[in-house]
Amino acid sequence: MTPIIELKNLTYTYEDETEPVLKNLSLQIHEGEFVLIVGPSGSGKSTICQTFNGIIPNVLDGKIEGEIIVDGKEVLHLELKDLSTSMGLVFQDPDAQLCNIYVEDEVAFAPENLKVEPQEIRHRIKDALEKVGMQGFETRKVFELSGGQKQKVGIASVLSMKPKILVLDNATANLDPQATKDIFDLLQLLHKEYGHTIIVVENKIDDLMHLADRVIVVDDGQIISQGTPREILEHSIDLLIKMGLWVPEISELAVKLQQKGFSFEKFPITVDEATKELQGKWSDAFLPSSHPFRSQPSSADCITVDKLNYRYPNGTYALKNVSFSIKKGDFVAILGTNGSGKTTLVKHLMGIIKPPKKTIFVNGEDIHYKKLLDMTEHIGYVFQNPEHQFVADNVFEEAIYSLRVQQGIGKDEDLPQEIIQQGIESLESIKLLEAKDKHPFVLSGGEKRRLSVIASLILGQDIVILDEPTTGQDYASATKLLELCHRLQEQGKTVIMITHDIRLVCKWANTALVMHNGEKIYNGDIGDLFLQEDILKKASLIEPPISQLAKRLAGRKLEHGVITIEQFMQNREGVKQAL
Repeated sequence: MTPIIELKNLTYTYEDETEPVLKNLSLQIHEGEFVLIVGPSGSGKSTICQTFNGIIPNVLDGKIEGEIIVDGKEVLHLELKDLSTSMGLVFQDPDAQLCNIYVEDEVAFAPENLKVEPQEIRHRIKDALEKVGMQGFETRKVFELSGGQKQKVGIASVLSMKPKILVLDNATANLDPQATKDIFDLLQLLHKEYGHTIIVVENKIDDLMHLADRVIVVDDGQIISQGTPREILEHSIDLLIKMGLWVPEISELAVKLQQKGFSFEKFPITVDEATKELQGKWSDAFLPSSHPFRSQPSSADCITVDKLNYRYPNGTYALKNVSFSIKKGDFVAILGTNGSGKTTLVKHLMGIIKPPKKTIFVNGEDIHYKKLLDMTEHIGYVFQNPEHQFVADNVFEEAIYSLRVQQGIGKDEDLPQEIIQQGIESLESIKLLEAKDKHPFVLSGGEKRRLSVIASLILGQDIVILDEPTTGQDYASATKLLELCHRLQEQGKTVIMITHDIRLVCKWANTALVMHNGEKIYNGDIGDLFLQEDILKKASLIEPPISQLAKRLAGRKLEHGVITIEQFMQNREGVKQAL
């Protein structure tokens, strides 16, 4: 059978680079396949996707060798428009892909440019929006939609061209857990019911891996392994973990149990499969209520919020009577769906949005009277979009920029050795030292994120606020950032993190603060959060797989949340029974 996509001995080097990002790579994908591509940050995954639809070499310059054949067309001999009806690519950031005011105009935009008949365009709008579950939104303004809704419109705008192949390059990176699951369910529908060939580059694989027909593992511009999800996880999971990739939490648990002597009839990759294998072989009777990695906060408050309200100029209430306190040395995860008020809240904490008098106190001081520059002495803030805070021309200067400003050292003045050393150590800690002379904007999405974090934290403030710092990161990079936050917490600093990475915060955070429609609906122990079914449902939070598994195996309401592999494995009786 002729493949619908074929790369033959493809080598590609970006303009102004000396080393190729793809190295003699060959790949075949057949019509109707659902393919998941995984690999570490910077391994070439996105570059592969951009060869499929002709962005490389038609938009991005560089040196290319080999062949790219898509739907029988030789991509290197075509213009970008010639592939639009064969291939649709959905990017990580929906705002970078949408260009119209109204939803129906966005979905109609591509077929209009292809000179499709108006009646057919109307039919395509209706069909595409029905497929993604956005019928009835035709006259809604795109900028008023949530992140998940925007991404669905982005997919609909691609589907309106009737492509055979749909490629999603980290398309759920900025979405909350429920919106992510909705996108994955949509991909399954498009694959199973409509026969689309689906290719996905993705880090969030707990709810996706089992949907794929084939997993392709990429590293250093080459394919190093491929097979069915079960084949890859059962036989190559150690390799994936060593490479620093996300693997399904259930499969990671299975490996830990195998190391304790437990054997599986069928190696599990889903909660359902693990439940079947472990039923009657696990008990929560001896589970500890604490977590071994967590540092405990002090009893003193460092931030107090009292009846905070905020309304946007258009009249929308973003915050409604929000009150809570944060202890010094705590690690707080702020959770909630896109648009629930999380970012608006932390912008108030920092003073980016000036709060009313007597509503926010930091270290006992009313920050209404504080200037933003004064706030930076106490709080380090990492923005959601790293590009919005880059100011230097190379990675090293970006990392130490705040130190230059703090010590009044001009751009052309020599740096003291201690600042140079601090910059080197910071970049080493996030694996970016080799990129020290590059411009920040040429880094990968994950690399930009890591740089923005280290540049914001280099002053050593007592309170650190991070807005989605692990977005688009592989597991190793995301874990390094969380370990860095944990080290700061051990030094007595307070860490506040907006995040959708439930698995990571379950391992490292002490406290969860949950927002819903501008209101605080939970503030307490992060483990106990996942025992609050009403809160989870209201805030559309997806439980970590370990929590789901523990509840099913216990067969009753747990006294304490079981939210990490470490907690599950601490169960002495459970391990004994498994053996």
